[in-house]
Amino acid sequence: CCPPNLVRTVAKSPGWAYSLSEDGVAVNLYGGNRLDTRLSDGSKLQLIQETRYPWDGDITITIDECRDAPFELLLRIPGWADMASILVNEHSVDTDARPGQYARIKRRWKKGDVVRLNIPMEIKRIEGHPRIEEVLNQVAIQRGPLVYCVESPDLPGGTSILDVYLPESSDLVARDCPDLLGGVTTITGSVRLRSDKDEGMYRTLTKPLWNTVETTFIPYFAWCNRGESEMTVWLPIIWE
Repeated sequence: CCPPNLVRTVAKSPGWAYSLSEDGVAVNLYGGNRLDTRLSDGSKLQLIQETRYPWDGDITITIDECRDAPFELLLRIPGWADMASILVNEHSVDTDARPGQYARIKRRWKKGDVVRLNIPMEIKRIEGHPRIEEVLNQVAIQRGPLVYCVESPDLPGGTSILDVYLPESSDLVARDCPDLLGGVTTITGSVRLRSDKDEGMYRTLTKPLWNTVETTFIPYFAWCNRGESEMTVWLPIIWE
């Protein structure tokens, strides 16, 4: 929308990243930062968060200053995050890291304690509900919190986005690309391009002709930064 909304978003981000609970602090968003606040009883709390999230699911939170009495640290586990694990000072903790909920750790913390949250960044194929006609028999690609798209600069010249299909068996691999689009993690994999062309609006059903090519999927937020192009998030899937 308008530029002031961007400024307001940046100004409000600290309040979204953390919030106070009745007896501690909740970590809602992940990203490298330093928190300097006070708990509900007025005691001072300082946390240092280090991570490459959303490109990497390894998140480290170090207690830099805190009260002597026990308090609670809540870690938000994203709804897509299966098999998340938590260590405190390299030891497992008895807490439930369930997707879509907060993992609660209550203990007597001290300066130098390190909490490590690891969220596996599995590449997933996402489908819509069968009654959403516009995405029926199509899938989107998701890695961690990011949705990906295929953009025409990553396809052979003259290829229409409408000719791109994703084989269900395609091996999708994440790659760090520090020199692309300001530094992103891309996903590479093979797609099928439908090569049989017919100018007629309708035709007798025939077996499609396919070309298989390797392409790159980029984070959806980064599209339209390489000149005039087309992109799509949803791709028809080929079951093999």
